Amino acid sequence: MNLGNISMESMNGIYALDMDYVGTYKYMGVASFWGHEYKHTMRNLSYAQRRRIHKYGLMRGTDFINPKKSTWHLIADLLKTDVNNLVNLEEVNDE
Repeated sequence: MNLGNISMESMNGIYALDMDYVGTYKYMGVASFWGHEYKHTMRNLSYAQRRRIHKYGLMRGTDFINPKKSTWHLIADLLKTDVNNLVNLEEVNDE
C-alpha cells in the first residue's frame, strides 16, 4: 500500500478509519495501536509488518500499551530479529 501521494486530509481520514479497526481483523496498518515504549520500533515498520504484529497480538490477546517482555519477544519473532536489537529487556518492568 503506497499512501505517499495522497493529501493530508485523505491521510487523516484513513488514519481515523483505521483507528476504528484497531483491535479487529480489519486493521490496515496505518493507525497506531501501541504504547509509548514501542513507538520507536513500530513507527518505522511497513503497513504489512504492523498488520502482521497486530493480527498475531490480537490472536494471543497481547497488550501493546503496557510493555512486557513477552510482547517484545512476539515483535522480534515476527520481524525475524533478535529481541536485543529492539530493546534492553533488563529495563522492561514486567508487572
